[in-house]
Amino acid sequence: MVEKGAKVRILRKESYWYNDVGTVVTVERVASNYPIVVKFVKVNYSGTNVTNFKQDEVLVA
Repeated sequence: MVEKGAKVRILRKESYWYNDVGTVVTVERVASNYPIVVKFVKVNYSGTNVTNFKQDEVLVA
């Protein structure tokens, strides 16, 4: 299980941050489609640096 503050590698191929490493900001304990919020150093094309992922889309780095 991923915990807050962990460094994770992104496995979602269509993500801007694919194979990039980010920091877990929050992990929702309630049933949710995308419970893991990850923050990155670099921003994407729309200027955001935070997004949600599923448990199987992240790998602890």
